[in-house]
Amino acid sequence: MLKRIIVLNLLLMVCFFLKGYAVVEAYEVIEVADGGKITGVVTLKGKAPEVKMLDVTKNSGFCGKNTPDPRFEISGSNEIKNVVVILEGIEKGRKAAPVKGAVLDNADCVFVPHVQAFTKGTTLTIINSDPILHNMHAYFIRGRRMVFNLALPTKGQKIRRRIKKSGMLFIRCDTGHSQMSAFMYISENPYYAVTDKSGKFEIADVPPGTYTLKAWHEALGTMEQKVTVAPQKEVRSDFNFISQ
Repeated sequence: MLKRIIVLNLLLMVCFFLKGYAVVEAYEVIEVADGGKITGVVTLKGKAPEVKMLDVTKNSGFCGKNTPDPRFEISGSNEIKNVVVILEGIEKGRKAAPVKGAVLDNADCVFVPHVQAFTKGTTLTIINSDPILHNMHAYFIRGRRMVFNLALPTKGQKIRRRIKKSGMLFIRCDTGHSQMSAFMYISENPYYAVTDKSGKFEIADVPPGTYTLKAWHEALGTMEQKVTVAPQKEVRSDFNFISQ
C-alpha cells in the first residue's frame, strides 16, 4: 500500500513539472529597489484526511512498529503545512544566494524536515541522528537523475553535499525503511516559499509585474493563479485546496 502511495505522489510530481512548469535557465540578476511582497495562507476546504499510521518493517525495535504518515500536517483550522509555493517563470530579480543551515536529518527513522526548499548552490548537511544504518538516496523527479546516494552507518555522522542543479528532489531510505520519504525543491531564484504550520507563506522583493503563482502539495496536487505585484506593495494570494 505504501509503495502505491509513493508512486502516486511521484506521478503528481511529474504532473507538476509537465503542466507548464519549467526551471528558468536564464535568470538575470538585477537590483530590486521597488519590489513588492506576496503573502498568503494555504488551507483545505472540507474534512481533513485522517492521518494514517505507516508500518515500520525494519529496525522496529528502535523505530517503533509504526509512524504517522507525514503527508498531512493540517491544523485544526485546516491550514496546510509543507506546501511549496513558487513564482513561476520569473526571468529577473534579486540574487539567489545559497541558503545557510540547510539540513536533512535521519531522526527517529523519519526525515526531518519532510519538505524544504532552498536555492541552487546551497550546501546541504546530511545527518544521521539514529544509532542504526540509513542510506539516503536522492534523485530529481524529472529524469530521475541521482543527486546523492549515501550510507550513514554511525550515529552523529554528517556529510555535506553542494546541490548544483535545480528542480524537485525526492529522497528515500534504501535500507528497508519504507516509511521514510522527503522532498526538496531547489530553485534557480529566491522567489519560493514553504508554508509553515499555520499555512502561511511570504515571498518578498518581487519585481513589479504579473506572474503565475503555483502551489504544490505532495498528496493534494497543484494549484495556480495569477498575481499582480505593484511597486512596494503587499498583495494577498491565498490557496484553498479541496479535500479528496
